Amino acid sequence: MQEHPDYRTLEERLAEWRTEILTRMDRADELSVLPSYPRVNLAREAGTTVRVDSYLGSANPADAGAVYYDVTAPAPAGAVPFASEDPDHPVLAELRRRFPLADVAGDGTDVEKAVRLRDWIKSLFPHHIPYRMPEWNALLILDRGSRGVEHFICVHYSVALVQSCLALGIPARMINLHRGISDSYRIGDEAVADPPVDEHVVAEIWSSEQGGWVMMDTDFDVHYERDGQALSAWDIHRAFADDELAKIEPRRGPHSLSFNAYGERLPDEDEFFAAKLPAYYAHITVLMRNDFLSDTDGPVTMAHPVDGTATPILWHRGSDNRLQPHLMGPVVVAQPYTEVTPVLTDGNRRTGWASADAAGPHAVEVALAGPRLLGRAVLHWPEYRLSYHSSAVYRLETRDGDDGAWEPWIDVTDGAEAPHSVHDAPTRRATHVRVVQPAGGGSADFPDRLWLTQLELYAPPA
Repeated sequence: MQEHPDYRTLEERLAEWRTEILTRMDRADELSVLPSYPRVNLAREAGTTVRVDSYLGSANPADAGAVYYDVTAPAPAGAVPFASEDPDHPVLAELRRRFPLADVAGDGTDVEKAVRLRDWIKSLFPHHIPYRMPEWNALLILDRGSRGVEHFICVHYSVALVQSCLALGIPARMINLHRGISDSYRIGDEAVADPPVDEHVVAEIWSSEQGGWVMMDTDFDVHYERDGQALSAWDIHRAFADDELAKIEPRRGPHSLSFNAYGERLPDEDEFFAAKLPAYYAHITVLMRNDFLSDTDGPVTMAHPVDGTATPILWHRGSDNRLQPHLMGPVVVAQPYTEVTPVLTDGNRRTGWASADAAGPHAVEVALAGPRLLGRAVLHWPEYRLSYHSSAVYRLETRDGDDGAWEPWIDVTDGAEAPHSVHDAPTRRATHVRVVQPAGGGSADFPDRLWLTQLELYAPPA
């Protein structure tokens, strides 16, 4: 272990930089020629587990009302916060200028306008697996899709509809659907796993006439109604869970057709839209922001209402869900909920974990692979909107044995903004380490959030 303020020597930092570049260039065969260093991060040993108190990126409210409320009005008590796009964003203005959105939407109710927009978007390009996962920008998707330059799938159809609706003043948001969830499946076989765990992406629009959310599936060009009322994704979930699919009716547009997860056309379209497509509503997850143009990098809270059939979900292994183009797509990204996450000790400082933005203390607990002598802790903080969001007040505590008492080890009361904080402390034998942030001890912008990208632990110097 190097004893210096920069935490890593110049040679070590150069080696890390070279490792990252060679990995990104797919030149792994050259990694063996790089120098290695004897420092051992005890938090990365096999058998180490990390337990957290909550997740910003995974919310599982027991009341669907915490998600299904009017986002244009003050949020009710207990609601999961929703961040709305700036209606004057230049991309929305350019959408209105470049494409005939108002003419396509026409007159009528919000649902009627959204249906016409949905039909029109589906007519512009067919569903094909994309060459890449582009940014969530409807201007790019509609332009390149309509010119045949790129291929797109359900998530991109939904982005296009959401932002087209926003450009016309209709609130809209993204919905992720899962037929099932599992922590064990082979990538690429989600649709044929037992149970199937593949996903689909749709949108919801806020109907001012109905006073509620209405699901719009642009990829399949369909929505559902019951007794003449257009349904939300949660309504469809409840019909599926209550075995009442016969009571809901698919309202298909002119470009509606059936296909499976691999894009292969299915012959029995009536059965597909009546039963097979609604099966994806076994789990619905609402993305609790639509400001992907204004904030292309910020965390996304994935709110998944739970009931007797929809059990809690953990998104992206418990990460903070910083928005990435592959956030959703043809690969399952959710698993059954657990308080254990590998995100903080996986060596990847490009991803991180954040606690829920809830008042009160937050904590991260590391169970080491066995009793270890500790002398240094390093906390890596996330960078977001030109700032490092390091906690101002926190402490590290240790415990020796499952039944031992927590003992103070490191105490910080005036943490400064930094990419990482290095703490050299008295040698301590421990089996567990925890980071505790008291109420309001976070960064200036997020005082109620404990937000970390990595936690490293080292033995004392020889």
